[in-house]
Amino acid sequence: MVQHKNIGIEKSPHRLEQAYDEIFTEGALQFLQDLCIEFDHQVEELLKCRLERNLSIRQGKWRPEFKNTSEDLEWKVEDLPVRLRNRKLDLGDVSPANTAYFIDSLYAKVQGIQVDFDDGHCPTWRNTVQGLYNVTKVVHGALPGAPADICSCPVLMLRPRAFNMIEHHCMVNGKEVIGPLFDFAILMFHNAKLMADLGVGPFFYLSKIEDPIETQLWNKIFTWTEHRLNLPKNSIKACVLIENILAAYQMEDVLYSLKEHAIGLNCGIWDYSASIIAKFGDHKDFLIPDRNKYVNMGQPFLRNYMQLLINVCHRRGALATGGMAAKLLPSGKGNGNLTQEIIESVKLAKCVEIETGVDGFMVYDLRIVDSINELWNKKCSADNQIKLIPNVDHITASSLVKIPQGGVTLEGLNNNITVALLFIYHWYTGSGVFYLNGAVEDSATAEISRSQIWQWIRHKTPIEDKPGAVVTRSLVYSMLDAIISRAYKSWCVSIPDRKRLLSSKFVLLEIISARNYIEYITTFLNDSHKFRTLHNKNDGLESKL
Repeated sequence: MVQHKNIGIEKSPHRLEQAYDEIFTEGALQFLQDLCIEFDHQVEELLKCRLERNLSIRQGKWRPEFKNTSEDLEWKVEDLPVRLRNRKLDLGDVSPANTAYFIDSLYAKVQGIQVDFDDGHCPTWRNTVQGLYNVTKVVHGALPGAPADICSCPVLMLRPRAFNMIEHHCMVNGKEVIGPLFDFAILMFHNAKLMADLGVGPFFYLSKIEDPIETQLWNKIFTWTEHRLNLPKNSIKACVLIENILAAYQMEDVLYSLKEHAIGLNCGIWDYSASIIAKFGDHKDFLIPDRNKYVNMGQPFLRNYMQLLINVCHRRGALATGGMAAKLLPSGKGNGNLTQEIIESVKLAKCVEIETGVDGFMVYDLRIVDSINELWNKKCSADNQIKLIPNVDHITASSLVKIPQGGVTLEGLNNNITVALLFIYHWYTGSGVFYLNGAVEDSATAEISRSQIWQWIRHKTPIEDKPGAVVTRSLVYSMLDAIISRAYKSWCVSIPDRKRLLSSKFVLLEIISARNYIEYITTFLNDSHKFRTLHNKNDGLESKL
């Protein structure tokens, strides 16, 4: 580890020495150090509040109720910059470390790109250095193959890691740095001034927010950064992902706490559903059934969640955006009918969101963009739908946790096991996303998948299509072995890949067998010795333990 005054940072991964030197300059490291000294204690307090909140829930003190002190006040978010008024379509889960895909995204006919250092990105040290370098080069018009003018690209919606993640390769004053502070500091030091001057940023997605005190902290970070880097006042803007059930009860205060820097709020149904298990999964009343069969936007708890979010945003002059269409179009010739079927299914699902009142959403597959743009042109000629305010008089606090009726199927259990297993496997390869059965899978689907397995085992949940049978750990074990056996016969044929898949099996077993629910799968993996050893030993790095 290289020491710079009070900051220590891991040396460069092999073959990224030039990128490393350009990113981690003395000025950038000083800015990172100052940011951490200013806000590290407040982050620690935030994380302590999360623990206290979880303890209160486990003690049975939590009740579903809306708590918004700003509800009766007269306020609106600050007027949005021109480039943010139309937010109809973003590309989601774009890891900037995936250079080829990142460059392709910059030419897409979309309004924005979710430049993801969080869920769609695996934070190996190599990926982190490459991602920070690629974003900086793009902003300055110097990434080979990318547009030379950042103003001609979709806006970069930068998504730093959430507060649950630590950057193990950097220490300030003897403490490992909180992941989002690391990402934010380096990105801002190199790019904020130019982005602000050009009117293309800095714009952010903020994920895994639980409480308005967390967005208040981000607001302080934004204001401090604007002053420190001589940015125009309130030029940093952010969209908050309401993907936690606790935040859903305080949407208005979340938006209010960030009102000078707010773009709006965003829905994410799988993280939202997983958060219900995370907070209340010990209780059988909150058992979520087979997600593929029973959980969709037609269910009251998800429909009400989206309607409420749209209502809050539009009353306050902010934008409300929906989740990501994860389906992929087939490759090769002779798939015309299937391609059209997939496009129509995506359009049908997104029509529901548009008609509910969202101002935009995300897709993953670049090949779907033209069809979705046609859908938006047909459904909404204006830049946004802020004038549409859904009626929410029928929405009660308890309706946000009204769990749909239904059971568990063997197919659903097998799918959850497969998604969770392969997410871990691909994370160990250095990727935060993978493709399965015509869809992209990321940490959101991995979270709900492993959460449901844990919950179904915990409550010995009956299986619909296997009379008399319930979900047990031994059943999951046997299904895992069958999945791995099939993989060995088809795609997982090399010895290193088989070792990685076997390791993934044992990690998954540990997660789904845990006595106490493990809050975030990405935190669990990121903090593990196995993950850091895999990715650091080949680069000769020190931080393997």
